[in-house]
Amino acid sequence: MVKPQRLPAQQGFLAIYLIFLSKFNAMRSYLFILLFFCLAMQTAAQEKLNPKVSVLDVEQLDVRDSSGKKYQFTEWMPLVQSGKYELKVNATGTTGMLTQLPDSLYKKRMAAQPPPSESNSFKTGTVPASFAAKTMAGKRMDLAKLRGKVVVLNFWFIDCPPCRQEIPELNRLTREFAGKEVIFLGIALDDQPRLEEFLKGKPFDYQQIPSGSAIASQYGVRGYPTHAVLDKDGKVVFQTMGLGPNTLFELRNSIEKALVLSKQ
Repeated sequence: MVKPQRLPAQQGFLAIYLIFLSKFNAMRSYLFILLFFCLAMQTAAQEKLNPKVSVLDVEQLDVRDSSGKKYQFTEWMPLVQSGKYELKVNATGTTGMLTQLPDSLYKKRMAAQPPPSESNSFKTGTVPASFAAKTMAGKRMDLAKLRGKVVVLNFWFIDCPPCRQEIPELNRLTREFAGKEVIFLGIALDDQPRLEEFLKGKPFDYQQIPSGSAIASQYGVRGYPTHAVLDKDGKVVFQTMGLGPNTLFELRNSIEKALVLSKQ
């Protein structure tokens, strides 16, 4: 998502699009209709969708897996968004079957996607300028002093829909790389009191630096979320802006590669 007041003119269309999406938060029951039709293309090719079904109320879908377990909207939507699960909707648009993709198929699909959008704030292969700030826990972070570890940066703010959307998958990354030489840092634009209130209901396991507008401005970050991965020498090995189908897949791969290269 892009904050309009900070967006240069050439990115105006992107701002309009993202603002349009955010304004429809109250109608989220209908926002993902196109997504589900795309996810159900394989099914639709085999059985015609009832022509009377023109709108899917996704929050009312009876979604289950092969064991019969029922999933609420807030449970199955993040799974589908992760790309690791597939949802097939029946012809009447009333039920959906949730299936976890084999790891090989998931990786194949992600690898076939176009590369994630690049960020204009970081350049791969360069060492970005350092910054120093305190986390919400009071720990001082100096980027230049984090050499010897892989550093993963996430620039975000609470009112950014794609930023909130990716939090569950980012939390999975922190668990996957727990105990390894990786530091996850969130640079949030929001102040500490607002972050504390938000994180009570939606934990975000990155170490969070509040009121990070100055740091974002230092790097020229205007699009959110923005990710950057620095290797143990402090060089950027991955950077992207926005949230695409394979953003988190490529983010994970870049962290893994940075760790492997450091051992060579």
